[in-house]
Amino acid sequence: MKKAVYYFLASLIALSVMLMTLLLMPLPKAPLVGVGGNFIIREINIVDVVNGRIIEDATVKIEHGRIASIQTGSALVIPPDYVVIEAEGHYLAPGLWDMHTHGIKLSPQLHHPLFIRYGVTSVRDMSGCMEREDSYWACPQDRRKWENSSLAGESISPRYPLQSSYQTNGGNEVPAGYSDFFRLNSPENAGNMINFYSGQGVDFIKTYADLSAKQFAELAEASREGNFSLAGHKPMVVPLADALAADMTSIEHGRLFMFECYKEIEAFREEENPLSLYTPQKIRDIVNQQDQQQCSEHMHRMAGSETYWVPTLTTIKMSAMARDENYRNDKRLNTIPWLVRALLWEPDINRAANSGVDEQGRFVHGDYFEMASQQVGTAKAAGVKILAGTDNIDTYVFTGSSLHDELSMLVDAGFSPLQALQAATIDAAVFAGRDSDLGSVEVGKKADLIFLRDNPLLDISSSLDLAGVMFNGQYFDASALMALEQYAIDMAKSVRVNLHYLMGLLMSPLMRVQLAD
Repeated sequence: MKKAVYYFLASLIALSVMLMTLLLMPLPKAPLVGVGGNFIIREINIVDVVNGRIIEDATVKIEHGRIASIQTGSALVIPPDYVVIEAEGHYLAPGLWDMHTHGIKLSPQLHHPLFIRYGVTSVRDMSGCMEREDSYWACPQDRRKWENSSLAGESISPRYPLQSSYQTNGGNEVPAGYSDFFRLNSPENAGNMINFYSGQGVDFIKTYADLSAKQFAELAEASREGNFSLAGHKPMVVPLADALAADMTSIEHGRLFMFECYKEIEAFREEENPLSLYTPQKIRDIVNQQDQQQCSEHMHRMAGSETYWVPTLTTIKMSAMARDENYRNDKRLNTIPWLVRALLWEPDINRAANSGVDEQGRFVHGDYFEMASQQVGTAKAAGVKILAGTDNIDTYVFTGSSLHDELSMLVDAGFSPLQALQAATIDAAVFAGRDSDLGSVEVGKKADLIFLRDNPLLDISSSLDLAGVMFNGQYFDASALMALEQYAIDMAKSVRVNLHYLMGLLMSPLMRVQLAD
């Protein structure tokens, strides 16, 4: 008996030592596979996203990470020591923006290489931290560190031009022991929240669905006084007109007009907990009872505001496709840690597949997705300002590549290929106040560029056929892009990375509260 206890304790100690060793060893960094220097790009067709045209057979000079000149119709003398890229008639477009992402502590291993691999050179992160460092979520200082390290040529990371707070959701998101002002129980709390996040260097407060009308109004007032912005979910109980009056800079996700155009929306809002009633039959009622006149009025009101919409159609497509085996077996699953697939993604997609049936036995999610997509196209035609975002880390949303899925869905919804491309380039840069530097292929701007084999203005799916990416003064050819993807695949199957992910998840008070909700 004593011998058995001894062997058990020895095994336990050995396992603990092994796990601690795995956790303490630094994770490998993404390979620095870009070629640096100044460049001459020859025989390239420039995709002019501002004017909607192709500038054919151009020569582009890149110096110190910026576009120094664009010439057509004449030979350019090649300065010594410049790297010449023979584009062979490919197409040069601005680097893409994903306007709804979520950074975590493991983003340098799991996300950043895939962003660059798929030509996403700037992102708007929609998450953050409260008053303590978090083991799971990336905090503003993490994102600034990553970007600065990338700009110094020490690592791989997209630009993070805007910083978000952690989501504010009426108080139910706040762990025990955190400052009470995060619960927004008074106007003073709202002011304290603004002051706190201002000290963190945050640009906007991320709003969420469960905020009360009173909390939202107090937060909007404090934001105005503190010269702060609101962006995120439109709270369920807050009418769209009130959200627009509060000058929300953006509203997220494709359900916006599905709710706002629902004939019984006012009665639904008056329920004690509306979202608890969001059953398959309620979804069917929402699909069947859309008020088109009301919808038109909402869309035109939003078109006249400065508020943008980020539909993230990728997120609601998951439920619509939950019963499709080809969708469920997406080859890109190899970029997702097996722990994430087992603990989070599989239960989520199974829930969508098994619980999406109305009282007549019909699967509701496909009809919902189809109507929500139509509303995105209708809103665009009405003049609503729309940006492309994915909500990466959401179930079956793949970092980097899903932005190209989103662009294709925007075109399916009624956008022209140019409009879809603008939603992920110049329009995003204008939103972020960075259009003097980014968002289009113009002299003087930073050379965040993607090399495409075919014309995306004819077929938006060409955005996915990348021959190369230029970012931060470095050129990543096709083999370099594949090396970044292979690194992300290796990290996703790494025991060490999955162990780090699990420990980060379990040690995060913010995630423990979120997962318990």
